[in-house]
Amino acid sequence: MSEELQTTVRELPEATVIDLVGDVTSFADARLHTSFDTASARGLKYIILNFAAVEYINSAGIATVISILADARGRAQQLLIVGLNDHYRKIFRMVGVARYAELFETEQQALAKIAEPAS
Repeated sequence: MSEELQTTVRELPEATVIDLVGDVTSFADARLHTSFDTASARGLKYIILNFAAVEYINSAGIATVISILADARGRAQQLLIVGLNDHYRKIFRMVGVARYAELFETEQQALAKIAEPAS
């Protein structure tokens, strides 16, 4: 494990991005929920969780992500997850996170998906 989680909320026209830097563990729970609440308050449909600068995620961190997914669904918002390495992408699929949040390699791919016309 490297460091406590730091978050930055970035506002884009079509989505709000939460950049994560550090480890996603039980210690990250409050910070991640606070950042999600800030992002959600903008009222946009899409919120992107950017894991590109995350080295370590444990089961408590995954539980926090699942909790945020539930919050997003309750607010009629959609969570998109970007930047997971292959190992964590596989774990997120195994535990079912990918059923409720689309996983993308890059933020640009997620933004391209948002920009697609609804079918």
